[in-house]
This record gives sequence, structure tokens and C-alpha cells, in this order.
Amino acid sequence: MDKGKAIANFLDYVEQLTRLPLITDQEMKSLFGDEVELAIQELNRLNQERQICLNCNRNCCQEYGCEFFAPQLGWCPVFDIRPVICRLHFCQRFQPEAGLMIMELYEIFLDSLTIAAKISSTKVGLFEIPPFIRFAPQLICAISPLVQAVREGNLDPENGRQKIRLEAMRYRTASHRDDWSIAPTIIQSE
Repeated sequence: MDKGKAIANFLDYVEQLTRLPLITDQEMKSLFGDEVELAIQELNRLNQERQICLNCNRNCCQEYGCEFFAPQLGWCPVFDIRPVICRLHFCQRFQPEAGLMIMELYEIFLDSLTIAAKISSTKVGLFEIPPFIRFAPQLICAISPLVQAVREGNLDPENGRQKIRLEAMRYRTASHRDDWSIAPTIIQSE
């Protein structure tokens, strides 16, 4: 991977992102470029082929305190708009096969953030690991009752995933994230 090119892409595009920490596939490609996108696709292919995440006894989402996580959901309800940090997290179970590629991705990510911070980027802090309440309090307040209802069995997982994703999409499409108002969420037993 061309590290310099990926970092240049990041620096050119980072300030245009408006709905961090959530990010689309296209925004991710614009942020880091084609080579990083292809590397992530290769790691995702390896994951699907070997079912690394599916068969893992350690759940990274739970370990890092992600507010979108509930084991009953089965998978991330915002997978297609998940944060950059989630898109770049590949644990030691991907070793030794993909170790070099993972290291390159981490270096690109960390160097991009370091350089952006030095030039006073306003977005650098939005790339941290969960919990995400620091970056998107309105969104997390909106989804927390839904995640809790799924955990308690008061909302079936499929309906919970849909409702959580709907709140995330509302957050992404709000005209101004800072002005995004939380509509009361009514949770009904399923």
C-alpha cells in the first residue's frame, strides 16, 4: 500500500466528513483511497472464509464498550455505516496470515490522525474507540433504550436492529448534527 497516498487522501477529505463517528463505505474509500479499501475487502473476505469473528469467544464490541452492542442482536446493527475504528479493527486471530497488512493499515490510520492533529484538524478526536457517547451523545441517547430493550428481551433482535439503524440513519441525514433532536423512542414488547 502507498502509505503517503493514503495519508494524503485522509488529509484532503477528513474535514468534509459531517456525520462522524459513523461513516459509509464510499466515505471510507474517499478518506483513505482504493488501496486501503482493497486491503479491508481482503481482510473481510478472509474473515468470512474462516469465520474468524463469528467463531470468536471474545467479542471486541463488548470489550470496547460499544453502545450499539447487544449479544442478542447477532451482528452490528450499523455495520454498513460503522465507525472507521471498527472498520480497521482486525485482532490477533487474523495472524499470521494478514499480520503485515493489518500493521500497514494501523500505521496509515495512526499516522493520518497524527498529521491531521498537527495541522489542527477539527475531526481527529472523532476517530477514537468506543464508547461513542463523547462524539454523538444524541445518537447514543436515542439508541440506548433500544439496545437495552433487546438485551432484556422486550424487543426482538430483528426489530431492534431495524430501529437502531433507523436512529443512526436519522443522525446521518440530520441537517446539522449538533442540532439533531432526539425524538422519544417508544419501545413496545414484541
